[in-house]
This record gives sequence, structure tokens and C-alpha cells, in this order.
Amino acid sequence: MERVKRRNINFSIKRNMQIRLLLKLLTVVLVSVGLTGAFFYLYSNRKIEDSFTRFHVQAESFLDYLLPAILIAILLGLLVGFIMILFFPHKIAGPLYRIERDLKEKVGEGDLTIRFKVRKGDEVEELAESINVMLDKMSARIGRIDSVTKELLDLLEGGDLDRDRLKEVAERLDGVVKEFKT
Repeated sequence: MERVKRRNINFSIKRNMQIRLLLKLLTVVLVSVGLTGAFFYLYSNRKIEDSFTRFHVQAESFLDYLLPAILIAILLGLLVGFIMILFFPHKIAGPLYRIERDLKEKVGEGDLTIRFKVRKGDEVEELAESINVMLDKMSARIGRIDSVTKELLDLLEGGDLDRDRLKEVAERLDGVVKEFKT
């Protein structure tokens, strides 16, 4: 399959989906940064007393005490962000995988009776509905081809070989087949 190289970025995506994805990613970032900031604030709000000198802690400045807290806060934020990111794409990747698999295995083999069902709120809900409408239209066209083909076969089997009638049915069959662009 030949790949087409794009010359510029395509910004014509669905606005609602773009906004929902942006808000979800922003939520992940804000939760991660918020946890990091909260941990940092709680650790930095401690009083420095002579208790550090009792435990023989040698530090040149307050930043020496703060560095471990910053590293722990960053790791905590990354961990929470990573956990949220693991579950975030599930509403997109799962349905897309099922649609792709069924298109290859079933529709590719000629089964136009399959319909795609996704959970309410999945990001690809409208895509699944569009594919279902497409399959309905294709089934209707193939039904018309089947109907005209049966009519043609009935004419041939009946022994009534009226050339004008055969030509009319053949032209209708050709018209229905030409509805498909190949």
C-alpha cells in the first residue's frame, strides 16, 4: 500500500473530540503537577531546627534538604500521571481495535450483516455509527443487484428470450453495478 506524504498539517478534526481529549490530557497533567506541588509544599513548610544537627546532618543550605523532596515529588507525580495515562486511552484504543479487526475479518470477507456497537461515551461512537450507516447502504445496493440478477435469471430460465426485455434488465443491472465506483 502506497503511503502519501502530507505537505501540511490537517487541522480539520472534530472540535468536540479535540476539546474532550485536550481536557482529559490537561486533567492528567494538572493532577500530576498538583500532587508534586502539594508534596513539595508539605515538605518545604517544615521548620528547620537544631534537630538536624542532633542527627549529625551536614548541609550547606536548605536546598540540600529540599532536593530529596523534589525528586520524590517528581517521581510521585510521574507515577500518578503514568497510572492515569494507562487508563485514559482505553476508550479510544479498545473500540478502534475491535472496529479494525471486524472490518478486516468480517466485512473484508463479505459479511455486511455485522454492526459495530461501542459503549456509551466512547470517543469513536460516531465513527461506529457512520460505518453502520455505510454497511446499511452497501447492503441495500447489493440487494438491488441481487433482485435484478434474479429477474434476469428468471427470464433466461422461463425460455422467454425477448431481446428487448433482456436488454432492459441487463441495462438496469449494469446501472446498479455502476453505483459502485471501482
